[in-house]
Amino acid sequence: MNDSLRKSLAALVSQPVKWDCLLSRYTSFSIGGPADAVVLVDRREELVPLLSFLERENIQWRVIGRGTNLLVKDSGFAGVILILGKDFRSIFCSFEDSSASVDVSVGGGCSLVRLSRNCMESGLAGLEFVSAIPGTAGGAVIMNAGAWGAEISSVIENLTLASCDGEQVVERENLNFGYRSWHDFHAFSSKPVVAEVTFRLEREEPEQIRERNSTLRRKRKVNQPAGLATAGSFFKNPPDDSAGRLIEASGFKGAKVGGAEVSEHHANFLINNGGATAADMLGLMDRIQEKVKKDSGINLEPEVHFI
Repeated sequence: MNDSLRKSLAALVSQPVKWDCLLSRYTSFSIGGPADAVVLVDRREELVPLLSFLERENIQWRVIGRGTNLLVKDSGFAGVILILGKDFRSIFCSFEDSSASVDVSVGGGCSLVRLSRNCMESGLAGLEFVSAIPGTAGGAVIMNAGAWGAEISSVIENLTLASCDGEQVVERENLNFGYRSWHDFHAFSSKPVVAEVTFRLEREEPEQIRERNSTLRRKRKVNQPAGLATAGSFFKNPPDDSAGRLIEASGFKGAKVGGAEVSEHHANFLINNGGATAADMLGLMDRIQEKVKKDSGINLEPEVHFI
């Protein structure tokens, strides 16, 4: 990106742009080379002009949330990484009537943990399953995040999508979600950004919601490795089976490639045990897929997204 483009880009946002910035500091894997630029978009009115500029100048871009479901290449990203800031982290609950259902609108950059806690304190049920998922609302929509048999798409009322063409509101009935995926994401104009999500939740006593939150968080703590550099579940579960079971059955618990390792606690978690590269992770992924395919005939599909 030449100096002229850099100046034009910097003028579009209120926060300083970080140039040639290592992405390892923005991912839970702590892996990834540099992006040409990392841009924090604090103001909602900045987003559409920014997307228009990137489209017009043919500059590659990608939004990341908390970086908890990403593997970034060692060579980095030749383009601009967008992070949704202040205006995209709001939570608004509409308590306008006495109905059992309440609409909750949240910015695409809102933390799922914060959202779940806010809903619990407000006596709104339906998002307990995200209480320990360390991502953002927008990222959760893109991958149709879920846990314990629940998916985020089940409580979506509508989405506000931003693109170089402006903003549009899309109702749930016009959205096509699948297991850990939003099938028609690329069908919308250009490449949309989830600027806002409205959820339809149900009123309930906060203490009952708190009890369910606590139960699910305890289960997560027992069943999944904590305090390690991972990206959560690495592979999608195949129908009627578990990726972790298949990987363990193929003898991969504790297997290593360079600094990448299969967790001894849960085989569907790959760990950066210190100094792992993206090449290490991809090498380990390939070995797992090849062996599981040979042993079971099942193709494991990554749940992690790649940049």
